[in-house]
Amino acid sequence: MRLELDWLFELKRREIIFLALLVLCGGVIGFICGRVSHQYLELFFPFAQALESAAWVLGTLLVTSMVITLVSAFLRPLRVLLFGHALGAIAFLLVWRGGWIAFAGALLYIAGMALHAWILTGELGRRLEFSMRPLLYEQRKIFMVLALLLSLSFASGYQSAAQDELRIPENFKRAAEEMMLAGLENQVNHQPDLDSIQREIFLEQARTNLDDTWNDLEATVQPYVRFIPLGLILPLYFLLMGLLDSLGWLPYLLLWLAFRLLNRFGILRTITETSERKILKL
Repeated sequence: MRLELDWLFELKRREIIFLALLVLCGGVIGFICGRVSHQYLELFFPFAQALESAAWVLGTLLVTSMVITLVSAFLRPLRVLLFGHALGAIAFLLVWRGGWIAFAGALLYIAGMALHAWILTGELGRRLEFSMRPLLYEQRKIFMVLALLLSLSFASGYQSAAQDELRIPENFKRAAEEMMLAGLENQVNHQPDLDSIQREIFLEQARTNLDDTWNDLEATVQPYVRFIPLGLILPLYFLLMGLLDSLGWLPYLLLWLAFRLLNRFGILRTITETSERKILKL
């Protein structure tokens, strides 16, 4: 067993630092998933806080994906990189602490990161000259894993809060009512044949009708409430993928800056290697 793990004891200091970065990334992603699972309503209401929370989550995911891509470009051989992702999955599981949902998320994390590492390592190994283009292409696989994990944590948070009952957040109701009543109130105020009392009665009746509509909606959907968490995963996944793809240039820019800085300080260097090829010849 010692002979099989000799490579682990021969790791250099820089490789250990990169492994620590992968562990940190796993822990950060686990923290985000745990926070979304327990405080998922913060991503929606109130609006100002929702923007701040969403920006914080997306920014953290983008920086984390950049760090994972950066480390994946350096750590060799593949088993060292896979070992780092395995440690990251453990950190993910320990930080989230979400029961079997967190365990399933950790399995998804290690599977997705292992696939990304295997494809990226093979692509870089086939190239005659190092290029950042494979890093950019394969970064989307990290986005897919992160978006799926976040969607899963959001759905699990809703399921825990709902307790098999349809739970439409009151903030959502108020926000929707304000949007609908604002337009209606504007139309009523421009009706010259209505006095102020009639306008108020009309708006009050509209609010009552909205309350009845919410009650009818909850009663209609109630038999299918156990399927709502599953129905949330796919729309949230596509929404997050769209946001991450639209901001995908930011990790690429950070990667470019990171490579320039690492080269400037002598941490990285470009070397030329020769390799043998076997070909058929007459």
